[in-house]
Order: sequence, then C-alpha cells, then structure tokens
Amino acid sequence: MFRKTLNPVHNSCTFKVMSMKRSHTFLVGLAAIIIIVVLLLCVRYRSHMGVSQTGPNKLSDVKVGVVYENVRDRLQYYIGRDLDDVIEIFEDLGVDFVFRGFWRWSPCPQDCSQLKGVARELCMESGYSYSQLQESILEIKREMPDIIFCGSIPAQKLDRRVWNPVTGEIIDYPETWGMALDPSKWGLPMSKEEFQCRFAQTHFWFSPEKDCGEYEPSTAPAYFPDITNEKFQELIVAWAKKQIDCGADAIWIDMLFTQVRMLAKISGDPNHVAVRESYEAACRVVNEIHQYGASKGKYIYVGSWAGIVVWTSLLELQYEPPPLDFVTFTPSISEVLSLQLDEQKWDLWISTVRDKMGDIPIFVFVDWASTIKTPLGAFSQNLTQEQQCQFIEMADRFFSERGVVFLYPLHGGYMGRDAVKLSFGVSKVYDSLAPEFQTYNTILKLANEKGSVRKHTMSEYLASNKDAESPGKEFLMQDILTIFYPIQSILKAVTHK
Repeated sequence: MFRKTLNPVHNSCTFKVMSMKRSHTFLVGLAAIIIIVVLLLCVRYRSHMGVSQTGPNKLSDVKVGVVYENVRDRLQYYIGRDLDDVIEIFEDLGVDFVFRGFWRWSPCPQDCSQLKGVARELCMESGYSYSQLQESILEIKREMPDIIFCGSIPAQKLDRRVWNPVTGEIIDYPETWGMALDPSKWGLPMSKEEFQCRFAQTHFWFSPEKDCGEYEPSTAPAYFPDITNEKFQELIVAWAKKQIDCGADAIWIDMLFTQVRMLAKISGDPNHVAVRESYEAACRVVNEIHQYGASKGKYIYVGSWAGIVVWTSLLELQYEPPPLDFVTFTPSISEVLSLQLDEQKWDLWISTVRDKMGDIPIFVFVDWASTIKTPLGAFSQNLTQEQQCQFIEMADRFFSERGVVFLYPLHGGYMGRDAVKLSFGVSKVYDSLAPEFQTYNTILKLANEKGSVRKHTMSEYLASNKDAESPGKEFLMQDILTIFYPIQSILKAVTHK
C-alpha cells in the first residue's frame, strides 16, 4: 500500500534500492558461506597436521592431574564404586588430566564375552577389555568433555603368547622369542638367554633364586622385547592405536628408552650402534602414534620418562630430543621416607629438560613396581596417614613453584607383592579413600585451591632464586641413576655392574 502512493520516479528509485539491497544481501550471504567453508577446511587441515581442539597447548593448561589406574578395576568392583562414582570424584576435584586411566599390561580382549569361565568373570570385574574402556571414556567425556584421558602401555613386556588388537593376529612362541632383545646381535658380550633371564628375575617372571642355566624361553611367561624389531614396533603401536580408537587423548609409554640405557651399560659406549639404533627406534614409535592420531583428525599426546633427556644432555650426546609431548619423573624412595625433596637435584633436572625441550609439560608421580622397594611402596607401607598427607602437600607446593604438575595418588599403583597394609584390607592397589590411607581430603583441598592459583613457571622460580647454588655437572653424574627408577636396580641385575 505504501509503494502505490509513490510517483513513478520514486517507484523506480525504490526498486533500484531494493535490487541493490538484495544484491548486497546475496553477496554478504555468499561471502559468509565461503568463509565458513574455508574455516572448516582449515580446521580439517590443521587437524590432520596434528593441530586440533586437543592440540599441544591444552596439556600445558593442566592444573589438576591425578593417577587413577584403572578407571574400572577389580578393587572398585569389590567395594561397590562404579563409574558414576569415579566421575563424581573427578568432578569434585576438577580434574584436567587422568594419568594411566588404563594400563595395558597383559593381552587385552575386545570384549569379555570372548573369554570363558573364570577368565571372563575376572575380565568383567576388572574392566579389562577394550569395549569397557571405550564405554568408560564415553561416559567420562559426556560429563567432563574437556578432560584429558591418558592411557598407558609397556615397552618392557612381551608375553609369550600375544595378539595384535588391531589386526587380530595371534603371535606365539617361538615368534615372540624372536622379538625378544638379544644384545649379542650387535656383538655385545651377553647372550640372549642370559639377558632375558636376568631381566625376568627383576619382574619375577623367573625365580631370582634359580640359576640362569635353568632358564627356558619356551616356558617363560614374558620377555623383554627388542624395540628395534619391526614386528614388535608394529605391536606396541597397535596397543596405542586401540586405546586411541577407544577415545584416549594421550598415551604414556613405560620404559620406552630402557633398552637404550641397558645397551649403553653393557657396551660401555653411549654412542654404540646398538644404543643409537634403539634410541631411533623408540622415537619412531612415538612418531607413528602421532601420525595415527593425525589420521584420525586428533592430536594425541605421547609421553614417557624424562630421564633419557637428562642422560643425553649430561653426556653431551648428539641425540635429537625425543618427539615427546610430555615427560614424567618420580621422587626417590629416600625423598618419600624423609618427607623432603632434594631442591638442587630437582632444579637441575627440570632446567635440563626445559633447555633441551622447551616449555614441555612435566608431570611427577609416585611410581611403583613389583615390590614394596619403590616410591609408592615406601609411601603406602612406611608412612603414616598424616605423613602421607604431609608428603602430598609438600610435593604439590614444591613442584607447583617450578611449573611442574604433581599428579595426586588418587587411585591405583601396585604397592608391591609383599605389601601388608592393604586398601580396604583386601587389595595391594593404593586408594586414597581407603580407611588405611585416607589422603583424599588432602587431595581435595589442594585440587580446589588450584582453581584460583596462577600456574608458576620454572623461569619465574629461578629468577626469584638467583642466589641459589647450582649443583653442577658433577652432582648430576653422581645421582643420575635415580632418574631412571626403576632402571637402577634393573641395570645392576642385568649387567652385574
């Protein structure tokens, strides 16, 4: 009605203006579509290049990290703690990073239904299947989408009979024995049987009381694998791939560079071809895991022990830093028992890692192994409840000042086959909520404080401690082996040096 009151000239102008507006609207819409398409292509490209929403910087933002191995395990089954309870604990603490949320130690089935009898029951009770892992991560992510879930795999154990979880291939003796480490293949003065026997004794796969002359590979339950063996490389990467397919955001590889240190000890030459080939092979494993993550459009963080970085730096070896996204340390047994951390040692170690790898995330956790002669063994068996809380508070403050995250011992970690102080009176798995330990409230208090506390950096700490005396290279030479816990005891057992 309004247009009909205008004269022809006005009508003509109006139509021109309307036409121009339509053209303008069309161009704006087209431009918007083009921008959205370009952005989507960029996101996809960046994802395949390893830069996605869970890119490298996200791990650096972690404030509250916890050890929780496994998020579904047999202890929780017996005490009635289900996954909803675990998620509630994570939410109460404001957890950013779940370390060792799943630990693939022995062959793991896709589904417990593949097993029979007692094996099936144990699988269900312990949550030890890939289908249960996938369900668990989905449930956790549904409630806490930004949490970083870190699975873990061993580089030090190859079962006599194993299967590739990606291809389904079953590998049995003698093929698995062919994948076991043999120092003599590089001309080093130790036979395959002797090396495997000595290592097996450190893990109780072969009785420490027996003579290695009695060692029989065909009946040994497991071997120390050769990281340079292509078949084993394919297998260990498959273990990581399967956890990534289940939703893991990060993979921690235990003892990834142990072969490097052991062959350096046996040869007496850190530049020996066996050492270099082992180092390069370990780095290839990390790269392959990164590449697989990129192929899935997701950045996968890969971590391992930091000791290899300090060791190569100490000896001034011309090794490129490993392509790790994060590294880990553990306090020593003596530090746990004394409730005191060696300031000079830690400042040197952390600064060395920073010098070699930049501002890489560093995590510290209380480590464990087969017996109570470990940091976690000392922590759980020798310290009172009050002392455990005191150590957690002290360690959290100490490492926070240095830009390092102390991973709270929330649940998990094997206290030792000879542990007598058990969680809930039944389990050798540590649990902060168990009445025997009761460290959860301390962890809760510290975690809640993290929300309002700005993260420190190592450079800030060093700047505020300019007059602190540096221990220097000589100090590091004397204490270097403690970085490689539990390699120190293994090296002595394997090399007799």
